[in-house]
Amino acid sequence: MSNGTMTGDLHGTATGTLGGHVSRVSFAIVAGAVGLGAGALVPTYIASDFVLRLGSEGLLLGLLALSVAFLMSQAGLVALSAASIYGGAGYLFAIGMSEWDLTPAMALCTAFLIIVAYATVLGALIVRTNPLAFMMLTLAAGEMLSHAVLLEGLRDYTGGADGLVVRMQGSILGIDVADFANPARFWSLAWIVAVLVGATFWVIARSRLGAILRAVRENEERMRFSGFNTFVPRLIGYVLVNVVAAIAGLLHALNAGFVSPESLGLSVSTNALVAALMGGISGALGPILGGLIFSFAQDEFGARGLTQLLTGVAIVLFIVVFPRGVIGGLSSALRLLGWRREAP
Repeated sequence: MSNGTMTGDLHGTATGTLGGHVSRVSFAIVAGAVGLGAGALVPTYIASDFVLRLGSEGLLLGLLALSVAFLMSQAGLVALSAASIYGGAGYLFAIGMSEWDLTPAMALCTAFLIIVAYATVLGALIVRTNPLAFMMLTLAAGEMLSHAVLLEGLRDYTGGADGLVVRMQGSILGIDVADFANPARFWSLAWIVAVLVGATFWVIARSRLGAILRAVRENEERMRFSGFNTFVPRLIGYVLVNVVAAIAGLLHALNAGFVSPESLGLSVSTNALVAALMGGISGALGPILGGLIFSFAQDEFGARGLTQLLTGVAIVLFIVVFPRGVIGGLSSALRLLGWRREAP
């Protein structure tokens, strides 16, 4: 075989490989765009307002579950403080609107910056600890905030056990804040946010930051001896997941027009953890799906008057039958049927 022929074959192979890669990327972009648009619009035409509200709650829980799952899968850390960031952001937004007379956009930005600054300081204090201590410290921090809003001295700001009604006046980026209560419009917004956050976490998991987090998770001491800074990547990961929790909390406050101490409660954090385990923590789709399943299941169980009992039974069954979550179970089933997932 001549050099020219070999070069031509290699060039052809490389061109074909590159062409195939570009085709797959193009297909993924088109499929993603179609899925984003269809998911945002189709349910608003075929589902009732009640179903859309349940779905929106499921997407917000899915966002929380996604933040919990990302930290678990990438850093090996379980955080039980998602509710404190979720509810805290909502409270700060409500206080900004009602007590500080801020515009909706200013209240949103102020609440977001304050809660992210709090998460950064908290993260700087606790991410150095071992996983068990980290979990307990996040639990303690969350409980501290949930009880702080009930203090009598803060009742004028937080409303105590009664919670706070958000003064829904003004607009954000040209959108009247009252429109966030519209089930169809809020579903579209929540869907777009969930897809974008999921795609962002998917990219981060495949970035250098994701690789370092996983390496630190496997052997932190070896990473330190190898010259890697293990503190900063963990702190960045912790702040990132709390940014998502804050976004979910702000969306909830805009949609509900009300914040209560229950939004800061441990049950919100544990629901997010359960949703992540039900859907699967290894990817971005599982936690979102888990949030939707959890939301609709809770409504069905509540209609039968056996919410806690049936929820407990369902959690046990899900974890026993799908130890890697629904997505992990489906992936295993597809492999058994002969499908092969291509390596990323």
